[in-house]
Amino acid sequence: MFIPVAAAFSAALFVSSCVEPVDNGNNEEEEIEIEKTRLPAPVLEVTDMTPGSFTVSWTAVEGADSYDYQCGWQDGEILSTVGTELTFDGLEVGAEYSLFVKSMPSDTMVFSESDWAEVSVTIGNMYSDENMFSIDMVDMADVRTVVYKITPKEPEMLFFREAFEDIAWEELGAEPEAVWTAALENYKNIFGSSTLDMIAEKGVVESQFEYVYNQHTYILVAGIDEELNRITSVVDTVFYSGEVPPSDITFTVEVPEIGTSSAVVKVIPSNNDPYSMLLMESSALEDYTMEEIEEYVIKQSYGEYINSGHVYNGELTMTYHEGQLDPDTEYTILVFGWNTTLNTDVTVETFRTEDATSSSGLTFEWLVEILGPTQLHVVVTPSDPDALYIVIPMPEYDYVEFVDENGVVAIDEYIDYVCMGMISPVEYAMMFAKTGVTDRIFDDWNDGLYPGESYMLMAVGVDLDETAWTVEFYDAQLYEEMITMPEE
Repeated sequence: MFIPVAAAFSAALFVSSCVEPVDNGNNEEEEIEIEKTRLPAPVLEVTDMTPGSFTVSWTAVEGADSYDYQCGWQDGEILSTVGTELTFDGLEVGAEYSLFVKSMPSDTMVFSESDWAEVSVTIGNMYSDENMFSIDMVDMADVRTVVYKITPKEPEMLFFREAFEDIAWEELGAEPEAVWTAALENYKNIFGSSTLDMIAEKGVVESQFEYVYNQHTYILVAGIDEELNRITSVVDTVFYSGEVPPSDITFTVEVPEIGTSSAVVKVIPSNNDPYSMLLMESSALEDYTMEEIEEYVIKQSYGEYINSGHVYNGELTMTYHEGQLDPDTEYTILVFGWNTTLNTDVTVETFRTEDATSSSGLTFEWLVEILGPTQLHVVVTPSDPDALYIVIPMPEYDYVEFVDENGVVAIDEYIDYVCMGMISPVEYAMMFAKTGVTDRIFDDWNDGLYPGESYMLMAVGVDLDETAWTVEFYDAQLYEEMITMPEE
């Protein structure tokens, strides 16, 4: 418990004395003792308490003209008031606070200060009823949506409510009060002083959430005051969507066409149940067990990738167009039954794209269109669609340094300069070299294009061997003219 420093020096006697000089009539001073009366300590009473605040008052003490006080939850600073009431707010529900007050004399010749009076206050909930809210749910199973209604017992009371799926529930503490509190703190960090306006509700509230199978959704609600203190217990309920209906669907997977940077994948299901598929570089699944692959597939649904438009019925032909895949790379196809979550084993098929052809002698056709101060639309068509190359917008100051009077680029030196020692030229080629037609918009964010600046576009043929970790850059071929971006 906090003890004020001054309390250590309080006297045990109710009276004290001091020595004062007086004239004895013979022009000589004589010392006499004058007794002082110690003031009584104020009698403290908690006269008002709300969630987050309390008020303490006392009857005026005769002989006192002010009162010193210390707050035990602060740093021991002694403050003073001439009133007989103190209010403190912004306090934490459930915490204990101690206040110390003493009477200060109006006439220090007659009175001395009192002992400290103490009162301790525990900030409680305004509403102790654990059923301050009712939560009613209706499961619309045909569209996998739950409509829920929150009804507070006190219609004018502010409250904060939120729904949490399994992952958020676990991450925030997996316990109603901890999850509710963590969610509120997150909103405070986002909205700051506007949090109350953004999250507080009152009266009957209806809302809804969509669900997938084998998922829990937790609905939490608690009352709050205008300082965002919780003033009720957290009322919670949970909805479980149930196990996913199993499917006996199986798959035949074929890859009838494989190019340097393209492929056609065909999936033939055994029935019309819903399913999905993923295509990824095999290296991403290296050394994965089937159990780990299934776990990987389920995690994709958390990003809503599969559930948002990547569920199919019947025979499927998926075309990965030229330039979408990397040359000489093994890819893995994963096909699986899916009814908002995995409900079959995963069928695995692999294929490897063709090796790129040599870029020696590669030429390019250009189509360039200025879209704005920082956007340049560029279409580059190589003479060999199976050869690797890179398109680079070179700033004018680099052009002056790395291009000679004959328009020849010191390409190896320039690539080293661009890599800045952070990555190797091989890694640079792996990141940016591609086959097929380039059709993209260069901009300020990705490519450093700025208003009023000039750039020379160049295309560079590349021969890349990832196994041997070698790369060859051929002579850069420049666009016909320097391009100046318009001013803002």
